[in-house]
Amino acid sequence: MKMTRRKNLMLGAAITLLIVFPVLAQPVFAASGTRKFVGHGTLFAAGAGEALLRGDGTITITGKGAGSIWVKGAEAIDVHGEGTKYEYMGGTLYVGWRGRIQVSGSQLEVHITGALIEFTATGTGRAFLRGDGVYRIWGCSGDWPTTVYYVP
Repeated sequence: MKMTRRKNLMLGAAITLLIVFPVLAQPVFAASGTRKFVGHGTLFAAGAGEALLRGDGTITITGKGAGSIWVKGAEAIDVHGEGTKYEYMGGTLYVGWRGRIQVSGSQLEVHITGALIEFTATGTGRAFLRGDGVYRIWGCSGDWPTTVYYVP
């Protein structure tokens, strides 16, 4: 029994390091293409890779069980589904989540990694999208990798 718990803790720590490292290496995202949209908006994105979101508003994430979601600075979190939840680096990390996570607040930080990323963000902020996917905002659409600003 102890061995299983120890293995689970080690696996959780390894996964956490693999997931959180890209959050600390944010300048990598800066090399991608940039699209700037001015005003309050709703951004939808789906794909495989990484998404880093910062701003004020509401983000709804659909978890398909193939990745991780790290949330920091949320004033409200509404979670439905199943997966593993960890408290890490002042935020909450969801690994292998199947279901819906909705977060809202000001100064939100959300980092999503995986093969089946899908989210909608409403408010003001910016999103760094790296990998292979599509995004849509105000009737405009594009492919990843990109940086999308939706600011007032």
